[in-house]
Amino acid sequence: MNNPLISLSVPVYGTESALPAFLDSILEQHPLSGSYAGQRALPIEILIVNDGSPDGSSLPKILKPYKKPLKKLGACLELLEHGTNLGTFEARRTLVNAARGDYVFFIDPDDTMPSDSLLNFYDGLLASGCGILSNAADIIHGKMRLSVPQFDTADKKNAERFDAFSKSVQSIHSGFLSGNEVLENFLIKKEHSGFLCAKLFRTSLLQEVYAELPNIFCIMSEDLLLYFFVLLKKPSYYGIDSFVYNYINDTGISSASQVINLDRWEKICSSASVFTIIFSYIQEHPLDEKYIDELRIACNNQLKKNITKMNKDFTGSLRAEAYAILCDYWGEDYVKQIEKSMKDEEAKG
Repeated sequence: MNNPLISLSVPVYGTESALPAFLDSILEQHPLSGSYAGQRALPIEILIVNDGSPDGSSLPKILKPYKKPLKKLGACLELLEHGTNLGTFEARRTLVNAARGDYVFFIDPDDTMPSDSLLNFYDGLLASGCGILSNAADIIHGKMRLSVPQFDTADKKNAERFDAFSKSVQSIHSGFLSGNEVLENFLIKKEHSGFLCAKLFRTSLLQEVYAELPNIFCIMSEDLLLYFFVLLKKPSYYGIDSFVYNYINDTGISSASQVINLDRWEKICSSASVFTIIFSYIQEHPLDEKYIDELRIACNNQLKKNITKMNKDFTGSLRAEAYAILCDYWGEDYVKQIEKSMKDEEAKG
């Protein structure tokens, strides 16, 4: 059997119950046409990594009914294991390194794929390469549908948050970009999203980037970390006006979910590691100041989110412990600086 065209890469931690809906959406995919597909309706592999999930032992039973139906379509389903929880960034590293496909498609298990998702990506690859797959772009970026259950948009703040999130993840540059244009379009012009989902990435490009990045535990801002270093490789990009992704989970939009313990809080604060890696790289590899300014803004905004979350979810002695953890990750002086700027902004109305 030839290697697959696309490796669907799925990290799982506490989301086992959502997998059937995701896998059903794969079975509903329109078959690909053209010489690449040959006799295989879906020349793909689905790689799922159990990232030390508490309920991970249920995964083989959940996946078993899907293996034969997927095999009939030419797709294979494989389960990978992490002995402990390493975080989203490292789960994706495992998936990327295991991928046999020419391209990787990151997808979260609580999201699904429109029935023409793979066909739209395939058409995008052909369009970007003038009909020749080997000439296709390194990144194919499609549209995303948002479905946010149990999210109250009647609340003004929630509505504003949803609108901002929607715009940030749904922005696409239609057509072709290459070289420095891609980084410029992302960081400065902000014409396309850095959200990893809804994109195909050339596998060899991701493997090259991951080989150069240190191992870190990260469950927040990990998209920015990987995408920034991908764009430093000056890849080619092609945006398509077709839906390829159904975003269902409201994580990241609503701040209603409460941090239940300090261990979870420490994982949230680990987003500081993303910016430590980025700015450490910039110190040794000078970058245009306009890009650095935008990265500083992103860094400030992430710390502001952490501070807001802490103030909302912790009180009393737990808040003091949470604050100490926050300072351990971000640096006490920096935390105080951002706290002051937040108070100044609030005072201005």
